[in-house]
Amino acid sequence: MKVQSQKPFLWIPGQGCDAAALARMRAAFPRPREPMGEAWFMGETRAMFWDLLGDLSTLPIGDLQTALFEIASGTKNFGERTEWTDWYHHILVQTLPRAHERHISSYIETLITTFMSLYFNGVAREPYKGFRRDALNTLGRSIMNPECWDGERIKIGRFLRREYNPRVGVWFWRDASGDFSASMFFCLKYLAAEEIAPWLRSVLSIPDPHWRAQIMVWFIGAYDLLTGRIDDPSSYEISDCPSVYWDSAHLLTRAASDGAPTHFLPQANRDAALTTLAAVMLDEVYLDWLCSIAAFDYLESELADLPERFRMLYILGAAP
Repeated sequence: MKVQSQKPFLWIPGQGCDAAALARMRAAFPRPREPMGEAWFMGETRAMFWDLLGDLSTLPIGDLQTALFEIASGTKNFGERTEWTDWYHHILVQTLPRAHERHISSYIETLITTFMSLYFNGVAREPYKGFRRDALNTLGRSIMNPECWDGERIKIGRFLRREYNPRVGVWFWRDASGDFSASMFFCLKYLAAEEIAPWLRSVLSIPDPHWRAQIMVWFIGAYDLLTGRIDDPSSYEISDCPSVYWDSAHLLTRAASDGAPTHFLPQANRDAALTTLAAVMLDEVYLDWLCSIAAFDYLESELADLPERFRMLYILGAAP
């Protein structure tokens, strides 16, 4: 299968899922002949996901998320099975255009969690040559899809799922949206170490104030994982403040055969991310971010002390 020459992997608003990469993936992953079975079953009868044999473009997102949860939880607890791997690949490539649809959580979060459960230790064995890069250029860039952006400004509500809650009078910008958090971790995990710096610089260059706010709260919430204080996302809770949890992230834990934990993010990738952030986030850049955020009273109010926490951690290097 012919693979295109690689360009730097960047996040550029409006340049999302790559059509050529998706076409290659669809050619590689046809629909399995047999239906997928549930992961958790006792006795002689096993529930089967017969609906997956139909048109996946019309299947409710909640039903797709249920099937993917079976794959992710089943793989975590019972190990890899060809049945689940084949079905995940097919579901991924057929439903990726629906990545920003939502049931309780955004569908992209579930797609990413299941991918990570199957490739927890990286894409060491590609189903075909170039698969890792194609996955990055599709699933890893879906957050840049044109329907999510108006130029360099996000379409609030289309993704970064912040919604106004009149009962408490806040939008919850103090937490990282699940689609953003999952996408950030996906790229940090599967990019090569040398690809991290140009990608992260492109992330940090997007000028939208709401985007900048999400970056700040995400880096605060991700601090322990980025610095190696925790090994994997299973330690995260949706109640954390700021929260960087995404759909079913608690499933993402794996122990090595010798009992030692397996780091979710490669050390070289974490180092590259921290080095790049320090190089970009100079005092004048930080002040520019604060000024842009201050243009939105609710955004500045909800972030409260978080920008200062971000400055302490990543500019002054004052570890908690």
